[in-house]
Amino acid sequence: MNLKNVLIKITVIVAVVFTIVSCDDDFNSVGSEVIGDVNFEDNEYNAVPIAYSKRFGRVQTSGLPNNLLGIYTDPVYGQSTYNVLSQVLPSRINPTFGDNAVLDSVVLRLSYFSELTETVTDDDGVVTNTFELDSVYGSGTVNLSLYRSDYFLRDFDLDEGSEQRQIYYSNDIRENFGPTVEDRLLFEINNFRPEASEIQLLTEDDDTDEDTDPQVSTIIPALRQVLISDAAAVEATALNPSNARLGNQELIDYFTTVFLDKEGSIELSNVNNFNNYFRGVYFKAELNSLDGSLVFFDIADASITLHYSFDKIDTLDEDEDDDTTDLVKDTGELQLNFSNNIVNGIDTVFNTTIEVELADQDVVNGEENLYLKGGEGSFAIIDLFTGTVTNEDGESESELEFLRRQDWLINEASMKFYINQDAVSSGDTEPERIYIFNLDTGTVLIDYQADPTSNQAEPIISVTEHLGVITRDSDENGEFYKIRLTRHIIDVLNEGDDNVKLGLSVSQNVNITANAEGFTPASTEDEIIPFSSIISHEGTILYGTGASVPEEKRLKLDIFYTESKSN
Repeated sequence: MNLKNVLIKITVIVAVVFTIVSCDDDFNSVGSEVIGDVNFEDNEYNAVPIAYSKRFGRVQTSGLPNNLLGIYTDPVYGQSTYNVLSQVLPSRINPTFGDNAVLDSVVLRLSYFSELTETVTDDDGVVTNTFELDSVYGSGTVNLSLYRSDYFLRDFDLDEGSEQRQIYYSNDIRENFGPTVEDRLLFEINNFRPEASEIQLLTEDDDTDEDTDPQVSTIIPALRQVLISDAAAVEATALNPSNARLGNQELIDYFTTVFLDKEGSIELSNVNNFNNYFRGVYFKAELNSLDGSLVFFDIADASITLHYSFDKIDTLDEDEDDDTTDLVKDTGELQLNFSNNIVNGIDTVFNTTIEVELADQDVVNGEENLYLKGGEGSFAIIDLFTGTVTNEDGESESELEFLRRQDWLINEASMKFYINQDAVSSGDTEPERIYIFNLDTGTVLIDYQADPTSNQAEPIISVTEHLGVITRDSDENGEFYKIRLTRHIIDVLNEGDDNVKLGLSVSQNVNITANAEGFTPASTEDEIIPFSSIISHEGTILYGTGASVPEEKRLKLDIFYTESKSN
């Protein structure tokens, strides 16, 4: 092939490439003009739902992921008291305590949820950790009492058969269990309010040696109470006045009788026998200040521990006296963990005005205010596309059928729930998140599953595209929550999915999607309510629909869509 033919072929190829590129530019330009300016346009449709609230008379509180203890005074809704009844499980079944066992102390510990914010080491090598509590509410104090309970919490519902787990409710302790939950007082803690300080513990025998510096270990912030005998309390105080502890010989004797003296008995031989013998413990909170205090604590890291000493033969010559037949003292412990059936008792005394409002809700036309309150509280029901519209032929038509005929390309569908700032106390007491769900099944909407932020560990930053975090003004007062439900609306309007009613509640943690049962005072039919609402103590009031609601804050579903101009 000569050079001339090669040049001709190259020229042809270059010309073809330039032609294709030029045509592509023309096509893109024309296509953009057709789509953007000629054949299609963007519009907005506003659908006004029916929205109203329901109050719970009781909610399921067995099986909660975490528990609340104390008293909380909501600035809008009123006061709620949270108590806890729980079974306990010993760390060893059929335990042996050794020869001549003596109970030395009983330690109650409830760990708070906390975050390590700073660690400082001084010139002597002493490490000090600073913590911040993230789940304590209220500035007052409460009196706490811990009782041995004699109420048996069964595993299965006898009315439903052996396969159905027994469900316990927020009102069971106060209305159904009776005085047996307060069988024997074990601990009493007055003027309690959680503190963020780490707890320092002296290691064994350090407080008896004046020639060496005490060895100190630390644990994270917790409620920690130590029960010892009268004699031990006197001895500890004499050796180290700063280490003084409350003695109670009667209770030490009681725990000895209940546990150490039962070694080898049928009561401690297996889990079922133990649960029937030692049926559980009951935490009772009572108000002793105007405000009260509430703590969201880690029940999985709570315990009652029995520390005891016993005689053993020093076969290893641990005391280095060349005698392996001596009797020496050794120590052991039996830990009781909170497990299996755990029930949160909740007693909410609603503000009278709100109670009257919730007792008379207009389920046909909807309400002007929506009342959302966690715990034994209230939630809202949203019913979309229930009205009629005048169609293009001037005839009255179901809104749902009209919208399904439009065949719109839906770009976004969202609802802004504006906070009634005149009715709430804005600021830290407002819930950061609200939660929407299928009222029939309790399941999340498809938008939750598709949210790219749905796997975040922190509930504040999780599922934020679908369930927007509270939007606040410059004074940090809550303005609104925005919930996007684009895919749900596409499925209802374009795919023919059922137009189900939606539930709306506050949420302590939007990552918790499991559901519980609740009952309203006037109905025997159960309602579905998310666990994340039950473990929330907070409440808010949102605008619904109605003549007195400011137009710009009236609840509506905003549908942004694209359609052909020929339509």
